[in-house]
Amino acid sequence: MFYYLFDLFVNSFNFLNIFQYITLRSALAGIASFFIIIILTPKFIDFLNEKNYGENISSYLKGHKKKKGTPNMGGIAIGISILISSTLFGNFENINFIMVLGTYMLFAFSGFIDDFIKLKKGRGLSISKKVSLQTLIALTIIFFFLMNVEGFVYNDQIYKNTFIGLPFTKELFDLGSMYYFLCFLIILGSANAVNLTDGLDGLATGSLLSTVGAIVLLTYIAGNAIYTNYLYLPYVKDVAEISILLSAILGSLLGFLWFNSNPAQIFMGDVGSIPLGATIGIVSILIKQEVLLLISGGIFVIEALSVIIQILSFRFYNKRVLRMAPLHHHFEQLGYSESKIVIRFWIVSIILALIALASLKIR
Repeated sequence: MFYYLFDLFVNSFNFLNIFQYITLRSALAGIASFFIIIILTPKFIDFLNEKNYGENISSYLKGHKKKKGTPNMGGIAIGISILISSTLFGNFENINFIMVLGTYMLFAFSGFIDDFIKLKKGRGLSISKKVSLQTLIALTIIFFFLMNVEGFVYNDQIYKNTFIGLPFTKELFDLGSMYYFLCFLIILGSANAVNLTDGLDGLATGSLLSTVGAIVLLTYIAGNAIYTNYLYLPYVKDVAEISILLSAILGSLLGFLWFNSNPAQIFMGDVGSIPLGATIGIVSILIKQEVLLLISGGIFVIEALSVIIQILSFRFYNKRVLRMAPLHHHFEQLGYSESKIVIRFWIVSIILALIALASLKIR
C-alpha cells in the first residue's frame, strides 16, 4: 500500500519518496509483523482454548505428556501477520514477490488442511495424500517460475535458470532439465525438513530466525548489481523486493517465539512450519543460492537426514542408528533437557548462517 502511495502521489508529497527504498520498507514490514503477532496471538490462543483445539501428543513422547492440549495452528497467526505486513509494504507488481507470497499461501493451505483434520479426527492426512497435495503445489510453482523468470546475469553474461553455482567457487554448472527436478526437491525438502524440526518448544522458530536472517541479506544482495558484481554472485532483476516479505517473516517469527518458547503457549503446527520451509526453498531458487541453502538451513537438513537414515537403517538392517528420530528426540532420550537442546540447536543454526554468509567472499 505504501509503495503505491509513493508511486501515485510522490510528485505532490515529496516525503513519500522514502517508500521507494526496499531497506526502509523491509524494516517497517518486520516491525509491523512483530507487533501484529504480539497483539494477535494471545487472542488466538484464547480462541483455540475455547474450541479445545489442542495438540495430541504421540505415545512415544512420554516426556511431552504435559504438553497435551496446548493450542496448535499458531501458523495461522504467523500467516496473517505476514500477509498484512506484505500488503502494507510490498510491491504486488513484482513477479518474484508474488511467486514467494503465493508459495507461502498455497503451502499454508495444505498445512491447514492437515492440522484441521488432525484436530477433528486425532490424525491428519495420510503421508501419500500429504505428499500428493504438496507435489501438486510444488509443480504449479515450478511451472509459474519456468514461465515468468527468464534467467540471471553473472559476470556480465546472461545465463539460463538451469545454471547453478556452488559455494566457495566462481564456476557455474548447467544441469539442463534436471534443474527443475532439483527445484522440486528443494521446495518439498525444505517444507518437510522444517516441519520435522518443529518438535520442541521454540526449536523450529528460533532456528528459522538465523536462517531467514541470512537469506534476507542474500536476497537483497542478489537484487543489487553493484554488490553482485563485487562479490561474483548472480544478479537477478527485481528479486530484492522479496526482502520485504522475508523481513515480515522475520518479524512474525520473533513475535511468535515470545509465545512459543519453553514452556510453549502455542505451537505453529503444519500450517506454520510447512509454508515457512517451502518459502526459504523457493527464495533460494530465485536468488540462485540453491546449494548454499544446505549450509544456511543446515539444522533442517540434519534433522531431515536423521529421519531418512533412521528409516533406511531399520528397514534394511533392522537396527536403529538413533534412539529416536528426528535428532532432537535422540538427545532427549540421552537425558538432555529440552531447553538445552533447543538453545544448542539455535547456536549451531547461527554458526551455519554465518558460514553461509562468509562463503560470499571465500571463492
